[in-house]
Amino acid sequence: MGLLKTSQKAQEDPTQAAGAMPLPELDDADPMQRRRAVRMRANEPDAVAALVGLLAREEDNLVRQTAFLELAALNSDEAALGVSELLSAADPALRNGALEALSTMPEHAVRLLEPLGYCPDPDVRIFAVLLANELHVESTSDWLMALAEREDDANVCSNLAEALGGTGRQDVLPILQSIIDKFPQEPFLAFAAETAMQRIREG
Repeated sequence: MGLLKTSQKAQEDPTQAAGAMPLPELDDADPMQRRRAVRMRANEPDAVAALVGLLAREEDNLVRQTAFLELAALNSDEAALGVSELLSAADPALRNGALEALSTMPEHAVRLLEPLGYCPDPDVRIFAVLLANELHVESTSDWLMALAEREDDANVCSNLAEALGGTGRQDVLPILQSIIDKFPQEPFLAFAAETAMQRIREG
């Protein structure tokens, strides 16, 4: 009977069978094996933490792409929150990948705009503005307006001006004017705001 139990266990767990290939690991030296590990890990309870942790150190573009695709496929609050942590990464490609993945989860990503808008890092706030512009959710225009009213970074405001211009709302015109007034020494910002205002007026 003991031999029978061992045989059954080997059938249930292929890694225990004689000659079975070991399951791929996220830290495997072979990028192809890491991609396999990403796909397999996506079904595990700790998938978000594991894949976000991998992305923070991964250098292979195909492995990164696979991890982002699996996180986007999870389409959950946990996945969106985990991916949003990568918006502060030093690597621009990683930040862009996070932005793209979040844009595929509008229902969950939109809930992150408020905390992202209060992040002390202006680069993260810029990505939050870019994300709001990608989500195509009606409530994002209200959030953009609220952020513009309190924002004091010129680069963030430049992105805000462009995003607000795309809302088509007449009630953003005073906010765009306030951006110009707030930064009188920044001609590039005045140009961005005036262009947005003209875009709205012309419909």
